[in-house]
Amino acid sequence: MSLRQPTLFFLAASFLSSCNSSINEAQLASTVDATQGSAKALYDSGRAAESSGKSKKAIKIYHKVSRSYPLSDSAADAKFREASLLDLSGALLEAFEAYDSLLSKYPASPYYAISITRQETLAQLAAGGDLKNPTFIGLKTRVGAKKATEMLAKVRDNAPRSLSAARAQFTTGEVWKNEKKYDLSIDAFRQVVRDYPDSRYGPEAQFRIGKILLAQGLEGNQDSANLERSHRAFDDLLLRYPDSKQAGDARREIAKLASNEIQRTYDVAEFYRKKGKTSSALFYFRETVRKSKPGTLHNRAKAWIVKLGG
Repeated sequence: MSLRQPTLFFLAASFLSSCNSSINEAQLASTVDATQGSAKALYDSGRAAESSGKSKKAIKIYHKVSRSYPLSDSAADAKFREASLLDLSGALLEAFEAYDSLLSKYPASPYYAISITRQETLAQLAAGGDLKNPTFIGLKTRVGAKKATEMLAKVRDNAPRSLSAARAQFTTGEVWKNEKKYDLSIDAFRQVVRDYPDSRYGPEAQFRIGKILLAQGLEGNQDSANLERSHRAFDDLLLRYPDSKQAGDARREIAKLASNEIQRTYDVAEFYRKKGKTSSALFYFRETVRKSKPGTLHNRAKAWIVKLGG
């Protein structure tokens, strides 16, 4: 073989490869154009059905466009029209999911802002008990707490740096509080403070934590551990948000806690005094005096210390 033969071979191979590449690109472009054409034709049929008042048919067509041609130029338009028609027809849970699909699949679409706003509205309605869930026998029931918080989580995650995210997380805490799921409520409020500390919901979330712990501490035999945790929660609020409206509320709650603690100490002293256990009574009367400022309990405790020979 001459020296020129390998060169000619590689030139020929390069030419054939270039031709094949051009053919493949042309075939791909043709396929894309055909797909776009099919998607557009199907979308247009949905618009025609919608214009004729056939909303259910239009919804099905729009859903098929986004499902069958998810990468087409018509997909985002179709998904938004589907969500909007479901919304207008009152199928609000289905509308929520359609908006969610649009937000997750087409975040760059021109419908993003309006979709996140409407999705948040639906989630907040569900959380407030104002969004109903159709049953298989045609009745409508309130959306449960679990479903409502799942909807709120999607709102939060679809726009994690927005005010709607902080609001959704705060509402999650309220939902669980209303359901008396206090541990879940506290966790949700803590996430507001942790993830959205500078939002307007931060101070109120911290205050709610303190109030829940306080309510738990005052129940039954007065759980001192929860009372202490409540005190710390209010202290944390003063450290984090000293200039907030809630800071004043926290100071008042701390003052009440201190007053209640003094009253409990005095009551314990009285209990031991009536039982004739003088040394124990004196200990708690002294504690009452130490913890309190001059006033009714302070003066009573001092008087008993003198009477009991303390």
